[in-house]
This record gives sequence, C-alpha cells and structure tokens, in this order.
Amino acid sequence: MKTEKGRMTKRLLSLLMVWALAAMMLQGCGSKKADEGETKVQEADETQPEEQPAETQEEEPAEELSDTIRWFNASYAVLTELNHWDYNRFGGMEPSEMNRMVVQQLLDEWWGVTDRQTADETLEWIVTEGHRVDFAETMGMLEEDGMGEVAPEDRVAYLLEYYDVTEEEAQIYADGYGAYEQYGANAIAGWDYCRALNLMGYYYIAEYYTLEEALDWSLQMAEAIQPQFESWDQLIDSYMYGYEYWQEASSAERRAVYEELKSRDDNPYAVDFKTSLEKTW
Repeated sequence: MKTEKGRMTKRLLSLLMVWALAAMMLQGCGSKKADEGETKVQEADETQPEEQPAETQEEEPAEELSDTIRWFNASYAVLTELNHWDYNRFGGMEPSEMNRMVVQQLLDEWWGVTDRQTADETLEWIVTEGHRVDFAETMGMLEEDGMGEVAPEDRVAYLLEYYDVTEEEAQIYADGYGAYEQYGANAIAGWDYCRALNLMGYYYIAEYYTLEEALDWSLQMAEAIQPQFESWDQLIDSYMYGYEYWQEASSAERRAVYEELKSRDDNPYAVDFKTSLEKTW
C-alpha cells in the first residue's frame, strides 16, 4: 500500500503491545521467533489445503466434552468447519498416525512449524506480537495522514486517490480504520487470540504438545481472552477484522459459516461465552 506521503511498509514491531497473557505463557519457552526470511508465520494462513484431507476411515465417537473444552473449540470452530473437521473434538479430529502427519504438514506449510522448538517460537510470536502489532502501526500511519478527518462514507474514495490500492483493498482498509476508531489498537486481537487457541489443537494432534500441555495452555489463554470481550459475536467480529486485514479480502465466507454454525443443533457457540472456565481434565 503506497502513498505520496510515504510507503506503508508492513513490518513487525518489537512488543508495542504485549498481550497480558505473554508473561505466563512464555516462561520456560526459551526460544525466539525465527528471522522473517526463515519462517512463514507472518504471511501464513492457517487453512488446511483441501487436497490433504484428514483420515477418512471411520472414527471413534467423540468423548463428551466439558463446557471449558467446548469454549476452546468454539473459538476456532469457523476454521474447523472450513477444514471439514469436527468442532466437537479438541484439535478437530481423532489423534492417529495419519492425522498426525496431516497436521504436521499443515503446520510446516502454513506456519513454518516443524518441531517443538518452532512450535514454541510461533506461539511466542502470536502471543507477543501477532498481526495486531502490524495493524496498529498501519492504522496509526493512516491516522497521521488524516484518515480520521475523512467522513466514513468518503474513505474508500480517499484511499483510492492517495494510495496504491484496489477498490477491494480500499474497502478493507476503510473498514479496518473504522474498527480501529471503535476498538483501538487491539481491534483485531481476536484474530490472534483465536488462532493461538487453534494452534494448541494442532500442536496436540501433531504430537508437539501433550494433551495436558495443550489443554493447560488453552485454559490460560481463554482466561486471558474472556474478560476482553462481551460475547461470541464480539470476539468473532474481532477475528473477522483481523482476517480481512491480513488477507486484504472479504470475510464474507467465514461470516456466513459462523452464522450457519449458530443455527445447527450442535451449535458450538451454544456454550455461554461467560461460562466459568476451569480445569476439567
């Protein structure tokens, strides 16, 4: 996104906004995020490629889940559904050798995660920085360029006139700035938070973390996230703003999946967002 007032370069800043969870999560991690040229963390989508389906053999019925684990699963149920996996299972599928290989390949391709060390490094990055740091910087630049003085209905035209963007990208940045005005620098924090919880399920299926480790981290993350939002709708809105910002494309498909999930008999969002989270494993 180029401007006559200066090119907006997307780059990570060091800990402009450290998530309250970081301190308790990173103890014992002992690793640092790899250099930009050595990892796909910053650019990678987490969506599973369709040509690599999960194991097709008949699986054992999922065990009854506590409300706490259902809360974890709900935070990333949209992606689980897009992957054609099972949001009634922690991690989205039954642990097996085939599924372990599928998720290990997914993590390598989309996240640059290949082992326990890179798993820890990626978790450290998403907890301490994620895409919300870059978002805050970009929106701050727009603010300095006078975006806040432009009427909301005129912002797309303004962006098209002064920045090197497509009409779709202009709409995404205009919407993102509106979210920034309403929610501040953490407007897309839900994007990072939901994906961090998603990673815990992936790490478990990939056998980089044990089940207890993945659930323990999930609980700590959920306890830090829950007070920051009032409802599933608010958390998922934040997730969608982040998806749009990162992808520079509409979140309409994911929003449609979210609404459809809420209409199902096994609606993953039936669990109360404010449910009391507790260790049940």
